[in-house]
Amino acid sequence: MTTLDDRNALVLGANGLIGNAIATSLAQAGAHVTLAARDVSSLEELATTLHARGFECPVAEADVTDDRTIARLMDRLTRDRPLDIAINNVGVSHRPAPLAELELSEFDRVIAVTLRGVALAMKYELAAMSTGGSLVNIASSAGLSGAPGMSGYVAAKHGVIGLSRTAAIDYARAGIRVNAVAPGPIESGPIMRQPAEVRHTVGQYVPLGRMGLPDEVAAAALWLASPASSFTTGTVLTVDGGKGA
Repeated sequence: MTTLDDRNALVLGANGLIGNAIATSLAQAGAHVTLAARDVSSLEELATTLHARGFECPVAEADVTDDRTIARLMDRLTRDRPLDIAINNVGVSHRPAPLAELELSEFDRVIAVTLRGVALAMKYELAAMSTGGSLVNIASSAGLSGAPGMSGYVAAKHGVIGLSRTAAIDYARAGIRVNAVAPGPIESGPIMRQPAEVRHTVGQYVPLGRMGLPDEVAAAALWLASPASSFTTGTVLTVDGGKGA
């Protein structure tokens, strides 16, 4: 079993199904996990569930479009010790539309949260990892290819991967590893509002014949956050059932 030995960990965007799964996996591995999101109330149920299982995970406000909340969060997290692990599960999407038909306001919103927001979080997180650490960005398989009608989202996720790879180079000598996870079709987010037959149809386009699970994304993030991946940095770990093969 992966052991994180009381490491100081942050899961930014812990309120979704993937974020929930990642936070749970880190806590089970022994990390002291802070759950963060823009809407703090959305984290209370997860914190209560983890408390019932013996894990004390404080919640914190984190709006990646507002550097003041991120700065306050870092001050709080590093009051007694440096940050060891940061998971950035951040992003919004837009309605599918060819670029010429996409409202610029939608494009700007996606870039502001999904790309600039991750860059802002990384800026503060990297500075807080004074004794080394592991930073993992949750990107998307869309960040490695194209997707019809999703130009803003695809551009943002390509940018997240670029940020991850560049920071890996810049901070390697400081003992900080930076990697990304690129999930494919996962049973989380808006797809969960679709009927089961729709989810089944989506899964049939995946070589493994199904959609992935949040726990499978969490397993990849846990490995990258842990000493088990100590010689891995600047990589993009795809969790897509072979869709991008």
